[in-house]
Amino acid sequence: MRSLAVATLCASALLPGCARHEPPFTPADSIKTMQLEEGFRIELVAAEPDIVSPIAMDINENGRIFVVEMPGYPLDTRPTGRIKLLEIGRDGRIARSTVFADGLVLPTGVMRWKRGILVTAPPDVLYFEDTNGDGKADRREVVLTGFAFSNPQHTVNTPIYGLDNWIYLAHEGPAEAIIFKETFGDRGSEIRFPGKPNAPTLRPARLAVRFRPDTLRLEPLSGRTQFRHAFDAW
Repeated sequence: MRSLAVATLCASALLPGCARHEPPFTPADSIKTMQLEEGFRIELVAAEPDIVSPIAMDINENGRIFVVEMPGYPLDTRPTGRIKLLEIGRDGRIARSTVFADGLVLPTGVMRWKRGILVTAPPDVLYFEDTNGDGKADRREVVLTGFAFSNPQHTVNTPIYGLDNWIYLAHEGPAEAIIFKETFGDRGSEIRFPGKPNAPTLRPARLAVRFRPDTLRLEPLSGRTQFRHAFDAW
């Protein structure tokens, strides 16, 4: 299910950016345009209106899919970003789609964490949790802050849980704004755990970041990445 969902949602995220002269494809017609390696198959899990403008996702231990929607890309800085919660039925299709969290400005990533999710939404890394079981987050907490709000293709994104129990953030550092300087010219500030004066901080730098919210540890990495990252065998 994870592989199918990833393939379908990633494909839906990429298709709008492809150069084409045809009208928008239906989900069924979209699948017909995809070429798969032998031994693989692809099935539709979710499409509009269950998800709109998806750019990232994660699946928790209960099979619930959390999808980041960024309809504002690239210039709309209104709080239109949302996290959709998709629940899968016995037939493998979406049984329920709800807005888990909203009011976000150009959110860029999601990762399951404890009883909820971590979301990157510059300048913050936020924690959302549903404490009463209604499918909507009623707890919202800023875990880490100080990241630059600049070109949305370069802001902090894609939290990934490492085998070493650190959370890794893709981060290139502030991209200098040539145009739209008033909107995307922010250079960031000290990266810090808000409300924790004795916790470590990082100066703004063009380096990726890892942190541990449970023990208030924070470190820069040796390299940087623009958007998305992953662990592999190497």
